[in-house]
Amino acid sequence: MIENILPREKLIGFARQQALDTFRKTIREKDLEEAQSDGWKIRRKNKQSISVVKPKKKWENFDSRVWTILYRMGFTHMSGKGGAQLVISPSDPKGPKTQIDVVAIDEEVALCVECKSFETPKKDPKFPERLAKHVATRKAFANAVDALLPIERKRHIATIMFTFDIILTENDFKRAEEANAVLFDAHDLDYFEALVKHLGPAARYQFLAEVFRGRPIAGLEIRVPCVRTKMGGFTCYTFSIKPEYLLKVAYIAHRAKGKAIDVDAYQRMISKNRLKKICEYIDSDGIFPTNIVINVEQEKYIRFDRGKQEGDQSGALFGWLTLSPSYGAAWIIDGQHRLFAYSGHSRSETSHLSVLAFEGLPSSKQAQLFVDINSEQRAVKRSLLVELDATLKWDAEEEEKRIDAVISKTGLALDEDLDSPLRSRILLSDVKRTDTRCVSLTSLASALDKPGFYIIKKHKGITEYGPLWRANSSDCLRRTIRILKGWLSPIAERAQEWWSLGAAEGGGLAMNNGVTVCLNVLRSIFEHLGGSFNLLTKSDEDVVELINPYATALGNYFARMPSEERSQFRQLQGVDGQTTGTRQCQEELQKEFPKYEPPGLKEWIERRKANYNEQARKIIEEIEKTLQDIILEVLKEEYDVEPEQWWFEGVPKAVRKKVDERINESNGKLGTREQNFDLIHYRDIIKENWGLFGEIFGYGNGNKEKRTQWIAEVVNMRNTVMHPSRLEFLSLDKLTQLQRYKQWLDQQLSQRSC
Repeated sequence: MIENILPREKLIGFARQQALDTFRKTIREKDLEEAQSDGWKIRRKNKQSISVVKPKKKWENFDSRVWTILYRMGFTHMSGKGGAQLVISPSDPKGPKTQIDVVAIDEEVALCVECKSFETPKKDPKFPERLAKHVATRKAFANAVDALLPIERKRHIATIMFTFDIILTENDFKRAEEANAVLFDAHDLDYFEALVKHLGPAARYQFLAEVFRGRPIAGLEIRVPCVRTKMGGFTCYTFSIKPEYLLKVAYIAHRAKGKAIDVDAYQRMISKNRLKKICEYIDSDGIFPTNIVINVEQEKYIRFDRGKQEGDQSGALFGWLTLSPSYGAAWIIDGQHRLFAYSGHSRSETSHLSVLAFEGLPSSKQAQLFVDINSEQRAVKRSLLVELDATLKWDAEEEEKRIDAVISKTGLALDEDLDSPLRSRILLSDVKRTDTRCVSLTSLASALDKPGFYIIKKHKGITEYGPLWRANSSDCLRRTIRILKGWLSPIAERAQEWWSLGAAEGGGLAMNNGVTVCLNVLRSIFEHLGGSFNLLTKSDEDVVELINPYATALGNYFARMPSEERSQFRQLQGVDGQTTGTRQCQEELQKEFPKYEPPGLKEWIERRKANYNEQARKIIEEIEKTLQDIILEVLKEEYDVEPEQWWFEGVPKAVRKKVDERINESNGKLGTREQNFDLIHYRDIIKENWGLFGEIFGYGNGNKEKRTQWIAEVVNMRNTVMHPSRLEFLSLDKLTQLQRYKQWLDQQLSQRSC
């Protein structure tokens, strides 16, 4: 027996309350003081009453959110206020009862849902017994539902747990799998809320595909005429089908759902605006000339019976296709918007869509096909391609490609895991940038895809592997996640105030360059420790223990860094800036760990102390002034027939455009054209007028590209010395080279004057 289960038409008012993150009620004025003492606040004063409001507690709001998404998915019966009460023993109606947080029932399924949350993220030592208790109610729950709402065929029953800020272990997930229980967390809830917002009741089948993956859907077997052929070595079928049917069996592998362990997640989240436009197109009798492309996972869902056929049979076979689908049997590779525009549409039962269905296409092939199709229509973002590495390269033969997949999955996991310092901070391709979500997956991948983490070096067919390496991709992923958490967590905890700001004012640590600097330092720590330990043979826990003192020291350095230095640290941009930030951190760590001597650190410290930048700055200014004077003088002498002819005849078009744009943007405040050349522009002018300038400014041997390379080198040195906020320092070798260029240039000009 189960109590407090109501049809959805009697839950409309309760649904409105559940959708809010506050409680609301109306009281008399004389009861206001008592209500305020209980946490209620005035929302609105009426003539004879007062409307008051009180925020829901975290667990109350979490329960409400779970109930609301299931209600919006269209289940016909659900639990009312306070949840459902299940009588454990049917023979004893007055016996003990178990409270169930949320119950959702329809003609096909019955869901028994438990919601558990903590105020702050932590592990739950009692989780195994909570799970066992919840699973133990399954049989009694199924019997009670059948008695309350009997149907001719058997319902699918699911015991589900939604958790919020509970850190689950691998053993917890293993127990749930063995007990046939489904675990969802707050990240999953966010995903389902977004999906319901976009799809409405049709989101139910996406949800059920997560819960009942592989279980058959009773009454949905269908037989349609089709053509069978092969593409790229894979069997595929072309047929026509009603949208209503395909909506029930199709599943979208959204990356927004994308847990790091989900190899098949590659689709974009559905755009509500696109759905609306396609609905309008359907209303206007629009047709879709292209196929919905799907993949049917297993052969057991498909049976092809060859039909009578005339003519050429070499390319394709005509026949009848019998579909015996399960939840999530058909994965949509392309056409999700065309299909889901029919969700709730009056024409979903009468229209037909053309479908190209592959049979058993591997997930990597599905993802590659998705990229190929979409790249033809619009550019696929670089950030999206990095995310897709998790699918495209997971089973690759080449080690480097599998590493790309591991790195991609690591970023997704660090963004999702409750105990991750980068939780909800990774900027994915379909997520909007915020002050806290500002660490791009692309930058994280670039930082990890360097020698020293997975592969140290390869020489003559022999590979030296780094501390994060494991031959099995899953083992490599788990090791990477554990060690990166072990490194970044102490840093984030010690410098919590600065870390938490992200990209907000005063922030700069938990951003692309800051996280890259932290990972660069970790790489140097690995190299340092590798001299005493073979880190590759150490367990994950042992490696974390070895790097912890360095992580703690680095976190303390960031924590005590004054605001002015934090501002300078944030201004460190690009590869050069990241290198400077890395050196600063290494220098501080060396004070605490004297034996820690990263290659190049000693020379960097010496360059900074010697301050060669000031000497170099003066030389560069003299070189630039010399180039400006001589080049303009020669051009004006050569093209002196008409005014400004030197500008149009002697200066390359691309340079003219940049100079004019600069002057126009300043409304003419930057002076004349002669005053707005960059140093690198003189190289372009010299190459364009090689006959005039080659003998004067051509350094060394080779073509004009090689003989003007010295100017590009001077420009690079100028970028270093002219930006003191970057805290970059020119080496003695670079200063010496610069002095040689100046000495050579002076000799060239003295010979010219003779």
